[in-house]
Amino acid sequence: MERIENLDYGLKIYQNSELYTFTSDAVLLAKFAKVKAKDTVVDLGTGSGILALYLAKKFNPKKIYGIEIQEKLAKMAEKSVKLNNLDNIIEIINKNMLDVNINADVVITNPPYKKAASKTNQNSSRAIARHEVEINLDNLLKTINKILNTSGRLYICYDSNRTAELIYKLKCYKLEPKKMFFSYSNIKKTASIVFIEAVKGGREEIKVLPPLITNYDNGKYIENLTVED
Repeated sequence: MERIENLDYGLKIYQNSELYTFTSDAVLLAKFAKVKAKDTVVDLGTGSGILALYLAKKFNPKKIYGIEIQEKLAKMAEKSVKLNNLDNIIEIINKNMLDVNINADVVITNPPYKKAASKTNQNSSRAIARHEVEINLDNLLKTINKILNTSGRLYICYDSNRTAELIYKLKCYKLEPKKMFFSYSNIKKTASIVFIEAVKGGREEIKVLPPLITNYDNGKYIENLTVED
């Protein structure tokens, strides 16, 4: 069932419980990203459009293209863009991200990072958003390398258990990790998500930011979290 939810910065977003809904990872990724007014941004796998909405409202860049392979999600994201009167900045494109040919100054993505198992429902909206059904890490990074301008910035979040793989493959595609941090649901637990800023053709140097704890000891989510720079 479709509903409207309130976000930060006075934004509103359409959500549908039958489709994939955004998580706190996307919100933290949006807070981590840095965008300039002159930048062209590509949001690969825009889903409900939350990353595009946040970046448009926060930075007012030249243009944001939200790429989404699932038609229903793309249409819902487009409704959210119009609801917030941001269609002069954001354009939602219903397309496989592998086919994108847009020159970007910034790419942001919260991609599927679970390996697809044999029992994974290949047609489920949630499965496509969470599992490597339509795209894997190599194909994703190959596309990013193709569309990102030299010295352009990539912002990505991924399963922390695959951090070594992610860093290795980023470097293989000339995307040099420059900043990273881990989020933890509890200070006593292992990290859940890794967030990385990479620069195409950048020099080899990485700054590890302080960890981010997302929940109180009682499990309640901590509101208004900030990402240190």
